[in-house]
Amino acid sequence: MRAIERTTLETPVDGSRSPRAVSSSAMATATVAIPLDGLTITAPQPEMLSQKNVESVTGIPARVFLDTIRAPGFPLPVARLGKLRLVRREAFAAYLQALASDPAPRRAPAEDERTGVAAVLAAAGLEPVRQPRAGRASASS
Repeated sequence: MRAIERTTLETPVDGSRSPRAVSSSAMATATVAIPLDGLTITAPQPEMLSQKNVESVTGIPARVFLDTIRAPGFPLPVARLGKLRLVRREAFAAYLQALASDPAPRRAPAEDERTGVAAVLAAAGLEPVRQPRAGRASASS
């Protein structure tokens, strides 16, 4: 668009003979057709993730998101608004990155139980005593 400035001479209404210069500006407008495939519209990322927008932002299904934030030991603060659960997007992305870079070693449940029992005994000042494993009775020859 281009603005055009025009100056015209007008005779005053009061009857004097000296013309005055009056400037007026005209505005030209144009309509431009742009094909839809030529436009890219991007919205800013949301500050908070919820089960409603987590899949579109991170690709994680809502059920996996909810299971993750409800798991015991989830380190991030979770805001609760009715049934909606909100977590800061940047913190959640950092948490996922930490999980990907340092996977926790998987232990057998019996090993976790033994470790927990040993911790309780140690807190009481006791030590676990190993007992021989009871096996099948074998016939002596």
